Amino acid sequence: MALVRARSIVRTAYSKNLLATNIITSGGFLLLGDVIQQNIELYRGLHSKGTYDWNRSGRMFLMGLFHGAPRHYFYVYLERFIPGRTITCAAKKVFMDQAVISVFVDSTFLYGISILEGHTTVQAWRGLQDKFLQVYLCDWILWPPAQMLNFTLVPPRFRVLFVNATNAAWSTILSFFQHQYQAK
Repeated sequence: MALVRARSIVRTAYSKNLLATNIITSGGFLLLGDVIQQNIELYRGLHSKGTYDWNRSGRMFLMGLFHGAPRHYFYVYLERFIPGRTITCAAKKVFMDQAVISVFVDSTFLYGISILEGHTTVQAWRGLQDKFLQVYLCDWILWPPAQMLNFTLVPPRFRVLFVNATNAAWSTILSFFQHQYQAK
């Protein structure tokens, strides 16, 4: 009975409430990635507070919510302008994904998290300049293969869910760059 109820909730979420579902799952998976990263930091003795930082995770959740709607609409329009699941279509979509939404998400994440942490706009801009290239290079390692799978195998209404699930790994990397990485 519980499985039938869960299936009904998921079906409704991914048909009637797709935008809201994509926004909430975007926030949830960014929060999950930060929880993973904080556990790694705590295990290795590198965590700045020495205990779990709920405020930090809350900021990650907010940034995930912020990115949910742009991702949703980007993938809706991407499918409209480049329809299909062929390798050629998927490659075009991956290029657009890397050239547009990845730049947007990576830069607004680095800048936005810094602002939410209480840094000035000048400090946030400096942090973005220091970290963006390394983050974007890592982005090119993870996302193109994942997106090729997404654009060739996943039905369009579940693409943001796939991105959000992959984002659990990606947000662990983003959290590392924001909270541990020191540019040289």
